[in-house]
Amino acid sequence: MKSLIKMTLVSSAIVLALVGCDDKKNSPAASNKVTISTDAQKEAYALGSSFASYMKSNLEQNEISADSEYLISGFNETFRNDSQLSKDEVKTVLEAFGKRIQEENKARFEKEKATNTEAGDKFRTDFAKQAGVKQTKSGLLYQIIQEGSGRHPAAEDTVIVHYTGTLIDGRKFDSSYDRNETATFPLNGVIKGWTEGIQLIGVGGKIKLVVPPDLAYGDQSLPAQDDKAGIQPASTLVFEVELLGIDGDNNSNEKEATEPKKSTK
Repeated sequence: MKSLIKMTLVSSAIVLALVGCDDKKNSPAASNKVTISTDAQKEAYALGSSFASYMKSNLEQNEISADSEYLISGFNETFRNDSQLSKDEVKTVLEAFGKRIQEENKARFEKEKATNTEAGDKFRTDFAKQAGVKQTKSGLLYQIIQEGSGRHPAAEDTVIVHYTGTLIDGRKFDSSYDRNETATFPLNGVIKGWTEGIQLIGVGGKIKLVVPPDLAYGDQSLPAQDDKAGIQPASTLVFEVELLGIDGDNNSNEKEATEPKKSTK
């Protein structure tokens, strides 16, 4: 079973780069439901369901679409060794399709980058005019909400924080408050804007950071997760961060700090 699952996931990865899904409620495949009676049938159905969910999710993320009726027919007929296309024809079609998808993705990336760059520049210019806002040599903009009475961390320290991260339009992409747990991580292991910005306040302090793309994720994009927004290329990011403590300090104000499962900020 393990080898079969592994093979299926590998096959999924190949298919995901090449095809898409556009559900049709009235397709023949949608109207014919099987009856699940045995454990073996349940296992086979679960494997197919997992395959479909994994494929559908990744196709939506890549904004690729295709006729689901033909997609399912291609799978079923080929699985029965009754494909209407030869292996060479499939290869030729998919190579052309893959090239088209790459070109579309590149065009979409360039458009998103240009739009986000222009919007980010305007947002930072406007934010810089607000009372109490300062800018560092690197281009990081910050506004100290509360100085904090404890010591300032160094880049080599591990900090304990609560934070909210939003895009410039206010949509939230991450929040330790929403998880109801603080985050703990080495300050030199996060984005440059954080490494520099958190050192500007002491323990007990709070700061607002407006981070330009080159101090954040640059041209990378991060997918949306659950109810949180994704991050597009060249995005300016906004954070409000409370410095609760410095790991290892006896006098740190930790406020029930906990180790995070994984830090991405």
